[in-house]
Amino acid sequence: MDNKTIGAWIIHHTHKLQQVTAPVRYDHITLAGKAGILLSALSTSDQESTLKRDAVETVGAANGISSTLELPTLLSKLKEAQLIDIGASGDVHTLGITSASVLSHIHDIYIASQPKSHEDAAIAVAELVSQSPAPSQKIAEYVADTYKLPSEDTTDLLNQSETIGFIDYEDLGEKRKLYFNGNLFRRQDAKKAEAIISSLTQSDIQKVTELQELLRTNVCVPYQQVMTILGKGLFEKLQAIGMFDVNSLSNERETTHFVTRPSAFQKYGNSLVEDALDLAKAFATSLTYGMMYSPSSRGRITMLPQLMKRLIQGGWVGPATAIGQDYRMLELKRVVEVKPEATGMFSMRLLKKDIGQLALQAILQGDISEVSLPPLLHGVSITGYASPERNREIVRKQQITRSRHEVVDMLRTLRRS
Repeated sequence: MDNKTIGAWIIHHTHKLQQVTAPVRYDHITLAGKAGILLSALSTSDQESTLKRDAVETVGAANGISSTLELPTLLSKLKEAQLIDIGASGDVHTLGITSASVLSHIHDIYIASQPKSHEDAAIAVAELVSQSPAPSQKIAEYVADTYKLPSEDTTDLLNQSETIGFIDYEDLGEKRKLYFNGNLFRRQDAKKAEAIISSLTQSDIQKVTELQELLRTNVCVPYQQVMTILGKGLFEKLQAIGMFDVNSLSNERETTHFVTRPSAFQKYGNSLVEDALDLAKAFATSLTYGMMYSPSSRGRITMLPQLMKRLIQGGWVGPATAIGQDYRMLELKRVVEVKPEATGMFSMRLLKKDIGQLALQAILQGDISEVSLPPLLHGVSITGYASPERNREIVRKQQITRSRHEVVDMLRTLRRS
């Protein structure tokens, strides 16, 4: 694995560890992952930027970082790595850092912390089973041989990886398991998708083919439209193995879901690396919402290429009411900056230009510029985003026995492809 891929897996594992309440032995992964998440939130594409201490604490809290227990340590690590500077008043200064370079810095922080063998193994196993589903016995042998872990430690590592969610598994019976994870379709998706489709019934093949064609021309498709094509049962089985992604925008009233292809952000061959922090997915989903659901009275997006060109060049766009409501979650991730205008409306500029370019590229692969749909979430603020991996976790926990058997069959098909 290259450094960026290792950094991406550290982010993946850190998100999983943030959902665990019991103590686990992955401190070096957590340290590097949270340092990277904080660095991403603090940095912009500008040559230099400064954030006041109270704003740093707000950004940290929005990204799951405790201002008392964790923030001082993480800031110290970033300063030690010469990635930030801290002023006498606590203000934080950063140089221009791209999202891709954040992953390399995460790797460097991780290596400098002198991680344990089982942490290296947890990253390697996740990478292996993202390429193709693998039998648990084969993975156990790989861990024991490569990382020289005793049999008991290897068993503990794999059990913890299952429980925490570093990897997924399906039970084959007789103490046999098939390991995989939700990144199966981020690389070489066409070949893998073809293998899965060939294992379906003729009726299901037609449905999945129709959805695939739709997703080739629309980076984000409304969930209800997907349900009309596939039906809930078939879609959830395919979502469970990571063949389709679900991105969710939420506010105090309801949640709106959009479906994307896992490889929609595959710019240089690895979607896991391209959008490890889920920023491009979140931005593209928010833009799609602005084009599809926001009425013209609050600032519906109608000329996306022109809008994005101005943002990527560093200009402000607006004013519009929607800007103050639809991008609050992206403000906290420091993808955009929003400012109020005297008119009561808001203007916005892009802080992470590489994320804007990636989101625009994915959107312009298709055509979603003018879609006539009834407005949803009218006049309320979008404050939450649930990533595809988080949504896939929920679906897997809800799967019924029959559905699980079908998932095993699909995983076996992938192993043969």
